[in-house]
Amino acid sequence: MITVIYGAKGSGKTKRIIDAANQAVEAASGHVVFLTDNNESLGINPSVRFVNLHEYKVESEEQFIGFVKGMIATNFDIQQVFIDGLGRLFDKSPAELEDVYKMLTDSDSDIMFTVTVSSDKLPEYLKEYANG
Repeated sequence: MITVIYGAKGSGKTKRIIDAANQAVEAASGHVVFLTDNNESLGINPSVRFVNLHEYKVESEEQFIGFVKGMIATNFDIQQVFIDGLGRLFDKSPAELEDVYKMLTDSDSDIMFTVTVSSDKLPEYLKEYANG
């Protein structure tokens, strides 16, 4: 399952996803993970596993997919994954990242993914997941 939080740059997407991660960890019986491309935790609850993807040299879509699959394969207790700045990480538009979103939605796990998308308009394939 996937939820997309979208809006223009500066519209508060990062604050919304951080608030959602903090709420999720309070109710979770498993692990909550927050993936981003910087070291600014910006008020993330210390119980949320905070991961800066640059520290792991994740620089391509293929590496990201491998990273997420590996993370899930080694930790069966992950319940929710929050991803902030996916387009920023690869300097790509949402339309160019369809394979990444397909991997997230095709996952055989019960993990809930929440992703921020910096755009006023979503590509057709993401509209069903929109939480603007």
